[in-house]
Amino acid sequence: MIAKEDCIKIGTITKTHSLDGQVVVTTDNDLLEKYVSEPVFVLLDGAPVPFFIAPDGLVTRNHTSYIVKFDYVDSLVLAERLLGNDILLEKKLLKEEEEEEGEFDIFDLNGFDVEDVLSGETGKITDVADYSGNVVFSIDIFGKEILLPLSENYIKEVSWDDKKIITSIPRDIIDLY
Repeated sequence: MIAKEDCIKIGTITKTHSLDGQVVVTTDNDLLEKYVSEPVFVLLDGAPVPFFIAPDGLVTRNHTSYIVKFDYVDSLVLAERLLGNDILLEKKLLKEEEEEEGEFDIFDLNGFDVEDVLSGETGKITDVADYSGNVVFSIDIFGKEILLPLSENYIKEVSWDDKKIITSIPRDIIDLY
């Protein structure tokens, strides 16, 4: 049996959805989608109880909730027993994914040094902003602050060990500022 301390909260069951046992899970992440084949745990009487999401039992409702059908929860009465309880996921799954993928967060680039190969100038990233999926770096370089879109055309190399980015900033972008 898994301990509550070995889990992380990923959502809450907020209401029932139909007579066949579906529930609405409110969440601020996509972990249910990523781990749809793994058991999730529902806190019942303070203890995590494993539940599997049925095949085709996960439907996106909106950007903050899902309609979920659990195996063996096949009536409104059973679904109502789950209301108000947290949905948990094993922490070890998240740790394994981080180790496998070696993923990074683009916002971790804030504070990195910048070297421009065209001019030899150096600077520093002062901010990383995401404008509807368009990532833009604010860089102090050339004696001014410029905005540089995240693009293979401009970012030539990222060194995580040295916390340094090699860029190729076109003169046209520099002249805008």
